[in-house]
Amino acid sequence: PAFMVIFARILLKEAITARKAISLLLATIGVLCIVGIGDAGESFRLGGLILVLAALTWALMSVLIKKVPPEASLIVVTAYAILVATIAMTPLALSQMQEAHLQVLSQPKVWGGVLYMGTVSTAGAFYFWNKGLQMVEAGSGSLYFFFQPLVGTLLGWLFLGEQVGWSFWLGAALIFTGVLLVIRE
Repeated sequence: PAFMVIFARILLKEAITARKAISLLLATIGVLCIVGIGDAGESFRLGGLILVLAALTWALMSVLIKKVPPEASLIVVTAYAILVATIAMTPLALSQMQEAHLQVLSQPKVWGGVLYMGTVSTAGAFYFWNKGLQMVEAGSGSLYFFFQPLVGTLLGWLFLGEQVGWSFWLGAALIFTGVLLVIRE
């Protein structure tokens, strides 16, 4: 979300208001309350770097979607984005494929999961994200991304019996406060 606010300022000339900055800060602190801060070991640093690169590319894609003309079909735009991603990522995926992976992929249950992730969790989520961003400023819309760890933790609590403590509820309150500040702007 922070990168989206920055890219929206640079590419779309959206203002970074005090309210938007405070909202971003509150929601970020809320996420840190929910997920915590792990150790700074080697895999944490490498994983962190990879996640920062992912955040940068996600933020840039999310801001660039605002440049798509409103009369363009977001289904078509989303389909092209997924097609380009598939073409770009398939060689990398194939290079990491092992024989054991082929045995797992031959199971129908696995294909059901793959189809669900591909259609609902990826294509559907991309479409709804793009549609939502078409309707609001990119910088303001970025704050909704903070709901992801909140929902993930709630689902883990509801379906997997994971424990949530006071830090989760504090984080949830900070995220909601941050988003409400921007909505009221």
